[in-house]
Order: sequence, then structure tokens, then C-alpha cells
Amino acid sequence: MKPNFFVVGAARSGTTSLDRYLSQHPDIFITSRKDAHFFAAEHFPCTGPGDEVMKRKVMLDEAEYTQLFADVTEEKAVGESSAFYLCLPGTAERIAQAVPDAKIIMMLREPAERAYSAYMLLVRDGRETLSFEEGLSREEERKQQGFEPMWWYKDLSLYSSQIQHYLDVFGKEHVKVILYEEFYANPGQALREIFAFLGVREDVVINTSVRYNMAGVPRSRRLHKLLYKLIDNPNSLAKRIKPGLAWKVMSKFLLRPASEMSPQTKAQLKAYFAEDVEKLEDLLQQDLHCWQYRERSTAQKS
Repeated sequence: MKPNFFVVGAARSGTTSLDRYLSQHPDIFITSRKDAHFFAAEHFPCTGPGDEVMKRKVMLDEAEYTQLFADVTEEKAVGESSAFYLCLPGTAERIAQAVPDAKIIMMLREPAERAYSAYMLLVRDGRETLSFEEGLSREEERKQQGFEPMWWYKDLSLYSSQIQHYLDVFGKEHVKVILYEEFYANPGQALREIFAFLGVREDVVINTSVRYNMAGVPRSRRLHKLLYKLIDNPNSLAKRIKPGLAWKVMSKFLLRPASEMSPQTKAQLKAYFAEDVEKLEDLLQQDLHCWQYRERSTAQKS
């Protein structure tokens, strides 16, 4: 059995939550193992601090990858989620070669907030030791050194060329773009749109009370590391007993809320991303007013 849909990113834009919500639909099969990145395997392993975790996730063997779908029965939509598929060159072509009629789902988050969320995730996991501003200044150096895409704070938020490429490969009718902000404002409506796109029943009620893979600052690194190992293992007891329970425990008891980005840094990043957001609006034929870039773009032109 081959997959017929893929959640391709963007990283830190709600893909883990979407993955788990889709798994509740009786007509959808989505692999319990997220981020297998089989169609982008040539880009791994990576060399940054803690990047060996991704190395363990990535599947190089086709037989092993196919085994992820061994439990498919009569589900109409069969898919997987790998959050770096969107940004890694050659991935769209490899997916299209294997599954020419694949449906592609993307979730996009306001670019500056996505970049900061990636930073805070790496802080949460004890991998990033620099300030956000220092990390931004070291991004190109780290990229050249082979750090995994989670460290590409700015690059991963430049969406327009990434999405244009998938549209060129698959066609607009095979690509569904969801905004992170709208998804969490009205998850039921967003999920119904996705169900319609996948051709499955739209009236299935999904429990969206848990938000997965939240960034934050660990109260105890030891306990955080232990629980994260349980969460990140697709065969763990934590996942099989009650999906989402481990994430609830972590977010409520083990993580302090992430600090906010400095206003100055946010303003600088929004200026940096403004042109790309304008291109994205033209590409999607969609007003991205919820990201609050339009006034900034107008002011820059005047």
C-alpha cells in the first residue's frame, strides 16, 4: 500500500497536531511514526547538536518505509507527515515519481513566529544555547555546516518559492494550504476543509483539545528528556494507552511558557519577510491579513 497524501510542512506550524487529529478519522490512515522523511532521505544525517535524533527517525529503506502502512485496511485516505518535505530540494519530484496523483497538505504560520517557535523548540530540547538574535546571525554558517532544517530559522519561513515548486510539480488542485492561525482559531472548520480535500466524510467530530509538540522552557531537563523519549517513540506505552496524555502532562507540568520574541527583533524579521509574504499572497490569491503585513508593505512602498 502506498500513501496518497502527504503533510509536508512547514515545520513549527502545527503539523504534529494536524497529524494526530487526522489519525482520529475512521476513513484516514496516517502513520504513527511522524517525520520519516523517506522522500528526502538524501539530505540526512545532519551534524548539529541533537540532530542524531532526526537521523534515527529518517527511513532510508523502502521496505521499511512501506511497512509503516502495513496496518491499512479500508481507509480511503492514506498518508504520512514529514515537516521538512516542503523545504528540501528534490523532495516534491521524488514524491511525484512514486505517487503522481498525491495530495499535498501544507500548514503555514506567520513567518517570524514560525522562526521563533523553531528556536524555542531547540531551546526546549537543550540543543540551542545561543540567544535568538545570535542564532539568526549564525544561520547561514550552521546551514553550511550541515545542521538540520530546524536550525534554518529564516530560510524555512520564506514560503513562496517552496510552495511554488509544489504547485509546479503537482498542480493547484492537488495542493491544500492551511494557515496555522486560522486552524487554531477554528479547528473544526479547517479540518472539514481538509476532509473535503481528501475526499472523506466531513461530519466526523475530532477531539482538538490537545495541542502537540508545544515549545517552552523545561522546569526539569531530566524529566523533560525522559518524557520526550516516551512521546517521540511511536511504539511507546505513552502513545498506546491514551494519545495526547503525555503531551498534556508535559505542557502542563514540565514546561514553562516560552518567552516572547523581542519587539525589535520581530519588527526586523517582519521587514525581512514582507516581500515574500506579498509574493505568497499573489501565489495563493489569498489575503494574509491575519499575519499583519499589509500595512507594513504599504508603508514601505509609500
